[in-house]
Amino acid sequence: MPIRFGYILEKGINSLFYCWVREVTDKGERFRVDEPSKYWIISWDERKYTEFSKARFIRPKGLTTVSLRSRNVFKYGVFQLNARLPKWENGPMLWFGFEAEDLFGGGVVHFLLHNGNLYAFAGAWGGDLLKLSLITPEDYYLRRHVYSIYVHETVALWFIDMRLSALAILTNATKPYVVHEGHPYSIGITSMRPSTALGILMDIDGGPIDREWVWDDIHPWQIRVLNGSPRASFMLDLYHIGSKRLFRGEIRSKQAISHPLPSLGLRTTILFKSRSSGKLAIQTYTRTSSWETLDEFTVQRNKLTSYTVEKDVPLVRLVYEPKDVPTVIEVAEAVIN
Repeated sequence: MPIRFGYILEKGINSLFYCWVREVTDKGERFRVDEPSKYWIISWDERKYTEFSKARFIRPKGLTTVSLRSRNVFKYGVFQLNARLPKWENGPMLWFGFEAEDLFGGGVVHFLLHNGNLYAFAGAWGGDLLKLSLITPEDYYLRRHVYSIYVHETVALWFIDMRLSALAILTNATKPYVVHEGHPYSIGITSMRPSTALGILMDIDGGPIDREWVWDDIHPWQIRVLNGSPRASFMLDLYHIGSKRLFRGEIRSKQAISHPLPSLGLRTTILFKSRSSGKLAIQTYTRTSSWETLDEFTVQRNKLTSYTVEKDVPLVRLVYEPKDVPTVIEVAEAVIN
């Protein structure tokens, strides 16, 4: 069932979330169950539209962890948060997104903010998790940004302000692979698939416990969570590898290499058109972290080429060698479903 805000308005946060905390004791640490409303303090009185007079998630002094989990779980799932994130220097870790209901036993697909750096995590506990660095908005603590996660059967996608920021191939590999971090988006392969039944996670964990830590401007109204689809369906522009520059446009080099595209368990179709004829190679990523040619052919000038990846490989990229330079690539995009 989706998060219904009328229900929260009537019944309160405790009706849709549960909470556990980790606290320091004379004998070490202990876990205990508590009420979410002690730590996620909200009102429904607006200072202005969508900004509420009380909207704070707090970890009090003396606690190591405050963790909120939704009572409902979501099949695959779409998570979206529209919020300012806290600027904590030398502070705790802030996790938000999806995690399996059984705490440490299942899969994770979520964001991590730590000391001003934003990461994407995916995988299943018990093996190594995939950790991908994201391009953090410079003003993440000054204004709201939209942080989204889409979980499908073989791929998970992280978006910031509706722009793809990270992509993870979900498969049972022997270890996680970080294929690329940075522009235009980070990409990797998980070592284990996350669970497909995922609950919402909001977690303040670790760091100094001698003071209170507060995440301001966080209210249930700002979160949208729905069941997702096992099958992904999206379109991507191609970029030059490791660059913010679109593959489409003028090129002056004898070879142009695109950023990787996902293809495992997906139907990936590439559309390409250039003002010059030339050789187009389709390369795939291997477990030895190398790129090998899967197919190659000649493209004709000013003619649209459509190529569908027929083999079940994790990632593909284009290598284009134009006959004439400079030239202009007019179409370079992918349809993935």
